[in-house]
Amino acid sequence: MKKTPTKKSYYGKSRIADDGIVRESELSDTILTAHIEQVEQRITNLKQSMNAELDSLLSVLQHMKEFVHNTKLEPSKRSGSLTKYQSEVQPEAWEHIPDVMQVKDIQSILGIGTNQAYNLVKSGVFHHIHIGNRILIPKPGFIAWLEGESQQ
Repeated sequence: MKKTPTKKSYYGKSRIADDGIVRESELSDTILTAHIEQVEQRITNLKQSMNAELDSLLSVLQHMKEFVHNTKLEPSKRSGSLTKYQSEVQPEAWEHIPDVMQVKDIQSILGIGTNQAYNLVKSGVFHHIHIGNRILIPKPGFIAWLEGESQQ
């Protein structure tokens, strides 16, 4: 009489052989296979996270390069033998910034956290407008503050 094999489960806790007996080696294979799948999934998630962080850093680096490219450094005399550099920012350096910014834009430009950005806005060092719950910051006032010009 021919014996019909029982179903083997790769996802259950045990794997039943053709003779109906669970073998330790088969159980270990199933556990290892599940473990391998978990590790592969963790690696995939880590790759996605790292790629997102890398994209963010590359974006910041690109903005910094544009800023440096569009900024002209001129030496000015200072007392003593040290020389201080003043930066003269070219108007093209601010083209990538929206005309009306939100707090998240200030965060991105300055590389600061949410609380710091809100505290900076609340300090009144540059002009901002409240519309409902939104805070809007006009580009000219922010740039003037950033370049060290006094607020009018």
